[in-house]
Parts: sequence; C-alpha cells; structure tokens
Amino acid sequence: MQREQRQVFLLHLGARQSIGPDDLRVIWATACESMDVRVSRRVQQGSSAEGRRPCYGLWVRRTFNRIAAEERLRAMLDARGFLFTLTPMLT
Repeated sequence: MQREQRQVFLLHLGARQSIGPDDLRVIWATACESMDVRVSRRVQQGSSAEGRRPCYGLWVRRTFNRIAAEERLRAMLDARGFLFTLTPMLT
C-alpha cells in the first residue's frame, strides 16, 4: 500500500508575484531530490490592497531530508528573485 502524500510546506510569494505549477513542481522536485512530489495552489483573501493572494502547498510522499530540501528550495526561490514566506506544516 502506498503512503499518501502529505503537505510539508506552505509557500506565499510576494505581492504581484506568481509561479506556474510546472515551474514550481520542478523547483520542489529538485529541492526534494525526488519526482514523487505534488504542488497545489489556492487563493486566499488578502487583508490589504493586494486583494486575493495565492498560496502554494508543497507535498511529498516519501521520507525526505526536510532541512536540506528547505535550504535548496529557499536558495532556488532567492536565485529567481522571489520574495516569499515558507511555512513548515506540522506532520
């Protein structure tokens, strides 16, 4: 029986920034060193003039090195010029 994927991070990008699902999945898979990942997107109501703002769920199925994956993910997002908040999800 395969284990279900679990959400391990919630990503918020800066105002007026976005990323496509394919690009985000490649970045996330590279950070995890696994293709067994998934990304999701939902829009939440903003509390200011920025209005509705997307947030992205980062999911993984297998055991992975969370600290190393987070460091690689942060480095790749920084290198692409994103302003972001990355929130770990309790699992």
